[in-house]
Amino acid sequence: MQKILVIKLRHHGDMLLSTALYSALKGHFPNCNLDVLIYKETTPLLEGNPHIDGVMTIDRKMKGLKRIRHELGLLLKVRKARYDAVVHLTDQWIGALLARFSRAPLRIEMFVAKRDRPFWHHSFTHCVTPPPRGQAHAVELNLMCLQHFGIDPKGKRYSPVLIPQDRYLAQATEKLKQAGVDSPFVLIHPAARWPFKCWEDDRFAQAVSHLTQKGFDIVLTCSPDPVELAMTHRIEDLARQAELHGRTLVNWGGSMSLPLLAALLSKCRFYLGVDSAPMHMAAALNVPQVALFGPSWVNEWRPWSHNATVVYAGDYGPLPHPDSINTDDPTRLLAAIPTEAVLKAIDDRLAS
Repeated sequence: MQKILVIKLRHHGDMLLSTALYSALKGHFPNCNLDVLIYKETTPLLEGNPHIDGVMTIDRKMKGLKRIRHELGLLLKVRKARYDAVVHLTDQWIGALLARFSRAPLRIEMFVAKRDRPFWHHSFTHCVTPPPRGQAHAVELNLMCLQHFGIDPKGKRYSPVLIPQDRYLAQATEKLKQAGVDSPFVLIHPAARWPFKCWEDDRFAQAVSHLTQKGFDIVLTCSPDPVELAMTHRIEDLARQAELHGRTLVNWGGSMSLPLLAALLSKCRFYLGVDSAPMHMAAALNVPQVALFGPSWVNEWRPWSHNATVVYAGDYGPLPHPDSINTDDPTRLLAAIPTEAVLKAIDDRLAS
């Protein structure tokens, strides 16, 4: 196997989880050229990844004729590359067209019910049929592709790969120094792309106070999204109204690039957050963490780490089915999780 293309067109966390497959392929075919096709905004998470030789991207902001021209260029580039294998891990039509047009001898698809059509299936030579939803982790689902390379996907535990770069590690060190964070600190990322994945602000503030009592400084982060910024500022305000026990609390919401966030995560003592990309980043870096989950497929999207504790809202009250969620609904569905359960999970994880 000399040349392999893997297509993973998904959000940051999903794409990061696919790096376990890249590691597995390079481990079995160390001399192969491994290229990936991902969304442009997720590329920072691959910086420094030793398993990837080339990156092609699709910019989701690109529309109309410009997008069509770009994707036609990808078709020609893939055909010219003469790949031995193309693996399409998601359900976008451009991936099926690229696989078909590549003429690679091995073309692997992940079965998706909404793509159960002859043209789709004929674009590939092999199909991976996953188990029912919730019975396997996303990392395990990606690794199932290995069987068609003649590799036992259960032969070894592969993990996502995230490598903070030196320049960002230096920036993180300087930023922490300037903020007066000179003790072991906890990074808390309380927000997510969708509000239904979020916990209550006042309860996160109580967790901040609890952690400062244990001697930790606190770093709050979030994306530049206005809703997330407002949430993080409210948590900061509530935490400052409580007792911080002389520790430092800084709010860097909206000011973190992904590479800088990775560097900060690598330096923190502990991570607390919800089902989001930073949770997967912390897991990839083997940072001890507590992750709060609501109506998601928990077994599929939990942190891929032995150093993580999941607190599931469904253990404390009824939740809607994951497939019934309206992502535009601002209701926070983790409200059933009691503060005490999170504080105990934090204490237990820190003790272990």
